[in-house]
Amino acid sequence: MKKILIITERRADFSRFKPIIKLIQKDKKLDYQLIVTGLHLVKKYGYTINEINKDKFKIFSKFKMFDSEYFIKNDGAEMVRAIGKVFINISHLLKKSKPDLILSGFDIAANFAISVAGAHMNIPVAHIQGGEVSGTIDESIRHATSKFSNFHFTANKETKNRLIKLGEIPKNIFSVGCPSIDALLSEDLINKELIKKKFKINLDENFLLVIQHPVTSEQDTLSQINKTLSVIKNSKMQHLVVFPNNDSGSKKILQEIKKTNLNYVPTLTLSEYRTLLSGKMILIGNSSSGIHEAASFKVPVINIGSRQSGRFKPKNVVNVNYSKQEIEKAIKKVKSQNFYKKIKNIKNPYGDGKSAIKIIKIIKKLNLRNFDTQKKLTY
Repeated sequence: MKKILIITERRADFSRFKPIIKLIQKDKKLDYQLIVTGLHLVKKYGYTINEINKDKFKIFSKFKMFDSEYFIKNDGAEMVRAIGKVFINISHLLKKSKPDLILSGFDIAANFAISVAGAHMNIPVAHIQGGEVSGTIDESIRHATSKFSNFHFTANKETKNRLIKLGEIPKNIFSVGCPSIDALLSEDLINKELIKKKFKINLDENFLLVIQHPVTSEQDTLSQINKTLSVIKNSKMQHLVVFPNNDSGSKKILQEIKKTNLNYVPTLTLSEYRTLLSGKMILIGNSSSGIHEAASFKVPVINIGSRQSGRFKPKNVVNVNYSKQEIEKAIKKVKSQNFYKKIKNIKNPYGDGKSAIKIIKIIKKLNLRNFDTQKKLTY
């Protein structure tokens, strides 16, 4: 039996791991150990460990990554301290766990830390969704994680080719798609009336869902979010603003959201998000969900700024700068019948909802006995 270790820091990585863990649970040849940290343990971000417990996933261990000081200062130095805590804790947990494989993912700090630790402790590491290009500190974390990993599950052939250019071994790179699509497609829809009662959203009428994260390499976070919030307020449309992640600069965004009379929530469960995607939703902001997942649900996306600038974007995505005029113009455009006709038959380049199945099949075939974890460039 192969023992697979997974760490999850926030809703963004857990949504992708969830369908994979579910398949592991059903397989007699696989077992998993789940470590929970980060925003999952922070109450003002929804204390999402409750969702993990609700789904009856067994938790191997948990530890705090963010303390009160982190949220007070909310700067780059605190991000470094937080990832330092992961390094310290994970070294002990890996010794206790003795996994056959670490399944790491994406561009999230805790996943980077566990990949580095695995490399130092000669434990094979498989990384999900390497080779993608994005903005902010995520860009560096993602590529660095790939360099500490032995196997790669990429979203498409473009990202596979990018990893080959980075010197990774082609036979160890598998193009499987994005597992977050699997997770959303497997969720049950919530009754429309319950959504209306909880979020004040009528799914049968156009509404705006706003998810805008800070860009750590840019200094004008305040101006950026205020332009977006101003447009939402002036639109007079139904809307729901979701809190950003906790990267440096998020404190300013949270303060501005709370100053308004706008409709906002700290977080969404997967089933809630899936149900909102089934309605007449327009996604606004800079979340990777607009790039990876929205196309599967034929949802228009207004992508603001530089955070996702390097990623290949489906035809449902309209790019704009931090400009009220551009955002307003884009809303008008994506609400039109012509735009909906344009994206009616769109195919998602990031997967077909079967990524988790492909990942599990490959993991089962990997020969990990006496595996040489030493990395070498191929050029």
